[in-house]
Amino acid sequence: MSERRIAGLRVLQDGGRDDRKGGNLLLLDDTPGGEAFLKVYRRRGTALRQASKAFSYRVIERKRGVTARERCALERRHLALWRAEGFDVPALLDRPLPDAFAGAAALWMEYCPGPLLYHFVCDRDVPLVVRTEETTRFGRTLGDRQGRALESGDRGLVMKHASIKHVILHEGRQVSFDLEGAYADAWPMLDALADELAANLRSLLRVARRDERDALGEAFLEGYGRAAQLAEIADFGVRGGGLHRAVRRLADRRRRDFSEYDTLVWVESRLAGG
Repeated sequence: MSERRIAGLRVLQDGGRDDRKGGNLLLLDDTPGGEAFLKVYRRRGTALRQASKAFSYRVIERKRGVTARERCALERRHLALWRAEGFDVPALLDRPLPDAFAGAAALWMEYCPGPLLYHFVCDRDVPLVVRTEETTRFGRTLGDRQGRALESGDRGLVMKHASIKHVILHEGRQVSFDLEGAYADAWPMLDALADELAANLRSLLRVARRDERDALGEAFLEGYGRAAQLAEIADFGVRGGGLHRAVRRLADRRRRDFSEYDTLVWVESRLAGG
């Protein structure tokens, strides 16, 4: 089956064909020596669903990034911010858009092919010691970035859709991607950090094979370091946060799988030597 192309670019993902769900269009300029990645932001779902989500984000959840142009602007800002702060993300590229996308909400980025950390950590063809080293490195970067977010107060340094599925291993780098959402300035910083910590660690613990879960989880905590910061964030996630966090905890306790609440309790148990 021949590969699909638009404006001469290879289609990597087209999430916009199903109007019930919607999604971005991801394209690759695979010209030898000139590889680059084009992300075209699209409406997610029907107009009614987008309006409903916009109301929820702005009034209830106090988050940002619903429309295609909002998400594009946020991702541009966050990519520049993370790189300025020394955290690895794809570089923004200054290239004109193809005529087919003139006026669209779109960004050219550095193309960073490689396996996702999510898949790498459970690949038993790779020695466990190598996988724990990558996990430790990821934990260290997260601890440093969350520390910088606390220092600066900039919620743009907190990934809203956190997961080790959003980290690519590329030529010795750990490249984070999918920065098109954001917590609003009114959102408590510790709440955002607890969400991010739990989501990242949960994605690691859930994908890890049962007999390797402790080794990989503890490698993450070793890398994160910053015991006082880690304890403060975990404590907020487990006990603080008012009504929103209480509702989240209640919902998590009803899950059958490993929840974000369970993850933060696990962190506290490890910090206590359990």
